[in-house]
Amino acid sequence: MQKFQLSAWGLVGLLGWSVAALASGHGSVPLLIDLEKEAEQNSHAVSTHTKSHEKSKPAVTSHQAKPHSNTHQANKSTHSKSTHAVHWSYSGEGGPSHWGDLDSKYQMCKIGRNQSPVNLMDKTAVNTVGLPGFDVYYRDAPMKIIYNGHALQINYPLGSYISINGNRYELLQFHFHTPSEHQKNGFNYPMEMHIVHKDGQGNLAVIGILFQEGEENEDLADIIRYLPKDTGKEHLHKYVKVNPVKFFPESKLFYKYSGSLTTPPCSEGVYWMVFKQPVEASAEQLQAMKALMGDNNRPVQPYFSRSILKSWNGAPAAMDMMPLTPGY
Repeated sequence: MQKFQLSAWGLVGLLGWSVAALASGHGSVPLLIDLEKEAEQNSHAVSTHTKSHEKSKPAVTSHQAKPHSNTHQANKSTHSKSTHAVHWSYSGEGGPSHWGDLDSKYQMCKIGRNQSPVNLMDKTAVNTVGLPGFDVYYRDAPMKIIYNGHALQINYPLGSYISINGNRYELLQFHFHTPSEHQKNGFNYPMEMHIVHKDGQGNLAVIGILFQEGEENEDLADIIRYLPKDTGKEHLHKYVKVNPVKFFPESKLFYKYSGSLTTPPCSEGVYWMVFKQPVEASAEQLQAMKALMGDNNRPVQPYFSRSILKSWNGAPAAMDMMPLTPGY
């Protein structure tokens, strides 16, 4: 039986969780050749050679020197492209099916075998008992909102966290995807919220919340009221308080699995928990979020040898359905 209570910090619950290390990689910069200096040296050598053999050999014409100039421009162009970040997106040549080919740092998007998101299936998910718990300590914070070009994101100050087996994972931010990235029993929901945490060693833990069309969501309304009109700029609304615990569903049943980031570089070792019960938002609210972000969901990925765990066996217990009450 799971037990939940509320405190001034937020929700304290006994949910199962574990986290694996986040993989990362570093690229190398090749040695550059000074083509301009090389061109000057070649030009000087040609000039000297021409003067010493003026009567026997013709001077090099500008037309003959042009191919070297074109090669120099081509190399400058190639170098310019290589020093800029490769653009990824959710459609076309930069879409999810091409992420692994865009940059060597994104290779896990193509070859990884523990990728996210996945299709969460009730029938095939494995029942679990005796899961280690985690406690949630979220505090209200002023809203720092940004549209980064890929998702709407709310950044959080240090001081809110979850505790897993005594290890503290700081709340970094939460963001949204339209439609949902995870499927439930083969279907995408209109929207999904990801609450991202990281511990002092760089390990990530992410909580996922699905949204379905229904009643207006008062907490989402505060965010929609201040949707950014620009890209890449954080806006602080210090009198608007946010707290992701307010989005938690009434039921605390959840799916759990080991996965990855859902955007490049698709690093693995991210442990996911996705609540089974969706929360509601109105059709107008969901349309407003989609109008800003468009389709920004990665398709579901194969399980390979993984098992998806679930925190229940049979009908939900009464405590699982206990509603949250005010008093965060």
